[in-house]
Amino acid sequence: MSQSVMVHALRATVEAMDLRRLTYFVAVAEEQHFGRAAARLHMTTPPLSQRIRELEAELGVQLFERSTRQVHLTPSGSRLLHEARSALRAVDRFTSLAETLRSTADATNQALVLAYCHGSEHAALTAARTFHDTHPHIAVRPAAFTSLRIFKDLRDGRLTVGLVHPPNPYPDRLVSRLLARVPFDHVAVPQSHPLAQREVVDATDLDGQPVLLVEREDAPTYHDATLAYCNALHVRPAWVMHPATQVERMLDMVAVGSGIGWLNAWQAANVSRDGVVIRPLQPVERFDEFHLVWRDDEKSKSVKQFVEIAMEACKQ
Repeated sequence: MSQSVMVHALRATVEAMDLRRLTYFVAVAEEQHFGRAAARLHMTTPPLSQRIRELEAELGVQLFERSTRQVHLTPSGSRLLHEARSALRAVDRFTSLAETLRSTADATNQALVLAYCHGSEHAALTAARTFHDTHPHIAVRPAAFTSLRIFKDLRDGRLTVGLVHPPNPYPDRLVSRLLARVPFDHVAVPQSHPLAQREVVDATDLDGQPVLLVEREDAPTYHDATLAYCNALHVRPAWVMHPATQVERMLDMVAVGSGIGWLNAWQAANVSRDGVVIRPLQPVERFDEFHLVWRDDEKSKSVKQFVEIAMEACKQ
C-alpha cells in the first residue's frame, strides 16, 4: 500500500471515529484501571471495555496491556494518548468559540427569553414591561417554569435570564443575584369554607384542613419550606399534593374546593378569583426568596440592562 493511500485511510478512520471513544481511551489511560475509569465516566465497566476494544479494532493498534488488576499503555498507546488529548482539546476550543459567537450576537436580532418560577409572577412581568418600555426594539418572551427547569435551561442556553428560588445547582456556570425576600403571609380559601369568614387566618387554623402542597420533585425548596413552617408551629394539615403550576391554576383548585392555597405578598396583592377569598396569614415566619440568574459567559448587554431594571422595579 502506497504512503498516500495509507494516509487517506488513516484520515478516513479518524474522521469516522466516535469522539466518545477518544474520551474513554484517555480516561482508561489516566486511571490505569477500567473500574475507576468507568466510575469517572458514569458508566459500567463492561461497555467501557467493549468500546476500547472497538477502538483498537478500528485503529488496528493495541492500546493497552491488560492484567487482572491494572491496564498499562502499550508503546503505541503512549504515542497516541498525546494525539487523543490534543484532539479533545481542539473540540473543546471549537465548542467554546461557538458559544462565544452565539452569546455575542447582536442583541437587537434576538429575543430576551425570561423564565420565572411560581411566586415571582408579579416581579417578572413588572420587570418585563418596564424593560420593554425602555428597550422596545428587544422582544421579551416570558415563560413560567419550575426553578429546576429554569436552572437547566439556562445552563444549556435555552433561556436568557430567570427568576428562581435558590439554591443555584450550577454556580460554576450561572450567576445568581438576590432580587427580593417576600413575606409568605396570605392564604387562598374557598369562599364557602368557614375560614373565609375570618379577617386573619392563624396557622393553627390549618390543622387538619385540606391544604395544597406542590410535589417535592417539582419544587424542593418551596415544598420543604412549607413543611418546615408548619412543623415549627406543630400544625398538621391534610396535605393535598399537586404538580407545580402557575398561581392561576392553583386558585382554580381552591375555587373548586380542592384545598387551601398559599400566597406570598406579591401574589396576594395582584391576583383574584371568583369563589376564592384571600386572607392574611399569621404568624409571618416564612419568606419567599427570589434570585435573578443568568449564564456566567453571557455577553449580551440586554441581560445586564434587564437585571438593573428588575432590581429597581422590584425594590421593596
